Amino acid sequence: MSHPIRPKSPPSRPSSYLPSANHAALLTAVDKAMRVSEARYRRLFETAQDGILLLNAETAQIEDANPFLITMLGYSHTELMGKKIWEIGAFKDTALSQQTFMELQELHYIRYDDLPLVSKDGTYFFVEFVSNAYDCEGIQVIQCNIRDNTSRHTAEIALIAATRALKMLSESTTALLRSETEITLLLEYCRIAVETGGYLMAWIGVAEDDDKSVKSLAKYGWDDGYLALAEITRAESDRGNDPTGNALRSKQVHYVGEIATDPRMAPWRHEALLRGYQSTIAIPFLIQDGKMACLTLYHSKTWIWSATELKLLREIGDDLAFGIEALQTAVAKIHYQVSLRESLEQTIQVIADTGEERDAYTAGHQRRVAHLCTQIANELGYSADFIHGLHLAASIHDLGKIGIPVEILTKPRRLTTLEFGMIKEHPNIAFNILKNVSFPWPIAKIIVQHHERIDGSGYPMGLKGDEILKESKILAVADVVEAMASYRPYRPALGIEAALSEIVAQRGITLDAEAVDACLEVFNQQNYRFPVQ
Repeated sequence: MSHPIRPKSPPSRPSSYLPSANHAALLTAVDKAMRVSEARYRRLFETAQDGILLLNAETAQIEDANPFLITMLGYSHTELMGKKIWEIGAFKDTALSQQTFMELQELHYIRYDDLPLVSKDGTYFFVEFVSNAYDCEGIQVIQCNIRDNTSRHTAEIALIAATRALKMLSESTTALLRSETEITLLLEYCRIAVETGGYLMAWIGVAEDDDKSVKSLAKYGWDDGYLALAEITRAESDRGNDPTGNALRSKQVHYVGEIATDPRMAPWRHEALLRGYQSTIAIPFLIQDGKMACLTLYHSKTWIWSATELKLLREIGDDLAFGIEALQTAVAKIHYQVSLRESLEQTIQVIADTGEERDAYTAGHQRRVAHLCTQIANELGYSADFIHGLHLAASIHDLGKIGIPVEILTKPRRLTTLEFGMIKEHPNIAFNILKNVSFPWPIAKIIVQHHERIDGSGYPMGLKGDEILKESKILAVADVVEAMASYRPYRPALGIEAALSEIVAQRGITLDAEAVDACLEVFNQQNYRFPVQ
């Protein structure tokens, strides 16, 4: 009997290939995890307090920008999308942007600590710019992280400007004393601006009454015929629209931060750039018979004038006017020297304030150390003049840290041997800044010795005992106490008791015994506490 033909059963499959509730659940879980991950990334991207820019790694076109960056630059999302990074106004230096992109394609990593950017409304700011190129599911992507460092950059520029102005003010005293004529004094100021201030060229012009022309009285530095070609006037015309003409008319400081792009410099741009002039500033001042004169400076960098430097340059203009008057009488000369000493001390305070803006973790440190130094010196019976000089030195005893990268100063863990070696250079850096400034006190020596120890174990020179100034011995004790009592990035505050125990342990070994005893007296018997800033 025949049997019906039965269809063959399909070949069996491994159980892993069979659809199952577990397999479907796994796919659902993976999909959910991916959605959660993407949502988390998108939230981080949109809420980040730094700018984030995503670029096409082949074309440099912008593919996405987060809200923080859009707000920072002032461009809309639509205005940014699809543009090459150098096609938006924020990145002014097209050649640098293109070169950076090529380097990024090759090296896959680029970093700038102070990259200048400009927002849509023309506001300049400085950013830390870090770019990485990486593979994202087979597609090359460039991610740029942009952090606004304008405050730190401004503080650093202000600190550099203040130290430069301090030396310029100091040299001005010597210039007045050795100048017998106004022209000699004006020449000296131009020389100081170039040799000490770091400007490429300085000149002083006076406004003529007849044709509103500006006559050059003195100049110094790299001119190469520029002034002869400039034909600068104080008339309200194209050739009177530069900082010099504007300053003489308005009797106010005027400057151009970027000669290459500022329309006011169009008549002089080509010749100025040929000589390396990138920015210029003009400071007006009065000379005899009520005439206006103007000190004009040219620099090799753009946008270098912070509010601090502008204030100090105005003071230099005032000093020039006062100096010319001082040449007329001996009494005026004495008043001028007193005024200049006051300017030096005010500049020291500016340096102290701006230095602490650069390093937020030690804000107030120098002020507190200076305050404690005053108390210790009072306890030891020193004169008011001695204490005044010590207070000034203590107020800027960490000035040399301007030469140390801020990343090392604020590092949240112990320094390596190499990094600490860099820190140990800060007394020498300060000394080199201040050594030629004429103070009535040995400010530079006090500062360079404040890490010396009486047993010779200190730095930078390994001085011992009486080789160290009395002021530096007091400063060393106050510095140790304040540093230990206060918070640091790499440790919490240890407190006053621990700090006083440390100086007791080092009394007569590394720290001066008299200074230690006076410090203990101030804290234990007079109930001294650091002032609240």
